[in-house]
Amino acid sequence: MQKYSYIALTPEGKTIRGTMIAQSDEEIKQLVTKNGNYCLSFTRLKDEAKGQKALPIKDVINFCSQLGSILKAGVPLATGLDMLYSKTDKGNLKKIIGNVYELVQKGNSLSDALMRQGKSFPPMMINMVKAGEMSGDLDASLNKLAEHFDKDVKLRNQVKSASRYPKMLGLITLVVVILLSVVVLPNMVQGMSNIPPTTQFLLGFANFIIKDWPYILIAVVVLYFVIPMIKEIPKVRFGLDKLKLRLPKVGKLVRMIYTSRFARNLATLYEGGIQLIDAIQMSTQIVGNKYIEQCMEEAIVRVKKGEPMSKAIAAANVFDPLLTSMLFVGEESGVLSDVLTRTADYFDEESGAATKALTDMLQPVMLIVMAVVIGFVLLSVLQPMLSSYNDI
Repeated sequence: MQKYSYIALTPEGKTIRGTMIAQSDEEIKQLVTKNGNYCLSFTRLKDEAKGQKALPIKDVINFCSQLGSILKAGVPLATGLDMLYSKTDKGNLKKIIGNVYELVQKGNSLSDALMRQGKSFPPMMINMVKAGEMSGDLDASLNKLAEHFDKDVKLRNQVKSASRYPKMLGLITLVVVILLSVVVLPNMVQGMSNIPPTTQFLLGFANFIIKDWPYILIAVVVLYFVIPMIKEIPKVRFGLDKLKLRLPKVGKLVRMIYTSRFARNLATLYEGGIQLIDAIQMSTQIVGNKYIEQCMEEAIVRVKKGEPMSKAIAAANVFDPLLTSMLFVGEESGVLSDVLTRTADYFDEESGAATKALTDMLQPVMLIVMAVVIGFVLLSVLQPMLSSYNDI
């Protein structure tokens, strides 16, 4: 499908301009002249959706929640989209809803209209909407998506909060070290001939900062942009993702967080009508760990061959063992959908506890590191002072 702009002449002799989506040049001519108009000219427009960035997750949640509520009230889809377009203030979101509304008005399904917006909407949402359209429960699918994304945001915020603490302590430590080294120490050792080794080391560090601070600043800025790029190199990311699961104690907590994410995605997709194998595949990709993705590839192949899902996922050995036990119970009892939902709720709570445990574990470690570094700096500062007192 291609978007066109056109200029046409009405039977009354009035010139009109507009945009329209068609599959070919011939089709755009037919669409424009369908109502008796005469097509003067048309031009292919650049597909803006290809460069469209993903919408903020809060906008996606609001879109799903509001449209789901409107449809549940019995309002037609096109009317509902028009209502959302009218009440939306954000420019980019308003433009995207307008595009979706235009496509739906022309007879496209909602899932197809969402898919044509580039990366604006997550693939999981598009598949869920498609399943909702096929089952006739589009409003329920949209409300489930809103609930799912909301819980996912809360989980990710918990993880971000846990990582924020060590970053703040590290920054405070660095500022204290620089202030003591650059400001305090040089004034204390002026005129001294016998300077202790630790103090000499710190003075060298201070001189390096004072003399070469422009280069240090450039290096910090470069690293700020280069490190994320290095992390995205496939082999590097695979190694880092594998290391996260193998670290002593920390790895177990991180595994719990990934298990929660996988269980919630799988429950939402399967309950929303997505085929089991497709649901497993999408859930694995959404988890955000390349090592887990590779291990689960073999599990997906085994499920396709007819092996029980619980056994195949257990063989991958990347999630908490309780998940596979619960999946086995669901398969044996024939109520897999209900078991998946309860399992997801359980792991949501466990991931919150794991995040808190991870934070509690990092606090003493960071405090010890901070105490050692600042203690070394203070010793280097105080040694010249004590030495001068002894000389007196």
